[in-house]
Amino acid sequence: MKTLVLSPKISIDKHKKINFHIDQDLSNFLSLLKVKILPVVFKNNNKLDLNSVKYAHGLILAGGGDISKIRKNKINQIRDNYEKKLFNHFHKKNKPILGICRGFQLIADLYKIKLFKVRGHVRKSHRLIIKKNKYILCKKLIVNSFHNYSLRDLPKNFVNLSSTNDGSIEIASHKSKRILCLMFHPERSMKSKSLILKSIKKFFK
Repeated sequence: MKTLVLSPKISIDKHKKINFHIDQDLSNFLSLLKVKILPVVFKNNNKLDLNSVKYAHGLILAGGGDISKIRKNKINQIRDNYEKKLFNHFHKKNKPILGICRGFQLIADLYKIKLFKVRGHVRKSHRLIIKKNKYILCKKLIVNSFHNYSLRDLPKNFVNLSSTNDGSIEIASHKSKRILCLMFHPERSMKSKSLILKSIKKFFK
């Protein structure tokens, strides 16, 4: 059984204690892949312990919330910091990395790509035409949309696999590295759930 690291969300309670927790909906969705989700370990000073993920097969940068470039606060800065370390760790080892919504935005920011504000992308659905590629196993998808910021440009060596009518990039992949980016939430895409599931399974194969 393959082991995947799912980057946790964070919250700060009334005692100003930092808490880490996984997205349960995404975790339930990933369970259909028959994979083991490996929790990320943090030391007493909330510092990421990379030894806890060294045997993992791949990484998923989960959605939910904004990166600090969009909304600067303590929670987003802490999350950006440990997710960038996770990305660099898996990238150096050429292990598969899946970026979902916020995860896609974080990867774009790492490559210095500017994000722009979009309208009509919250609680909406889009019909996508998908260019031929080695990961997404269909030509068309109906996907959800839960984001206020997106991108029109991609880093060097990334390929735009599908965009919405306003030019917002919804799916992208790296030409040689095993990096796949989705601006939509696969765990919420009920109409295309089985197709997306098969595609993600192929990506992490």
